[in-house]
Amino acid sequence: MQTTLRLDDEIFRQAKSQAAAQGISLTRFVEEAIRERLAKPAFRPGHKLVRLPVSTASGGLAPGFSTLEEAVAAAELGEDRRRAR
Repeated sequence: MQTTLRLDDEIFRQAKSQAAAQGISLTRFVEEAIRERLAKPAFRPGHKLVRLPVSTASGGLAPGFSTLEEAVAAAELGEDRRRAR
């Protein structure tokens, strides 16, 4: 089937460039993109969205460590001591 699509100029340039980089035609590139999109499950209005909790904890290194490398080395040393027992 042949059809006409109207694309944003930038999207067209990116798609054409990607197709050329992959060594395929623009038509095949667009077909594959559409197939990929159709394969994804669509959001259904009857389904509830799951809201995941977001942590408000602050992060950082434990007191006494000035770099991540120091903290990792201490953790490894502790693990080595536990194994030696």
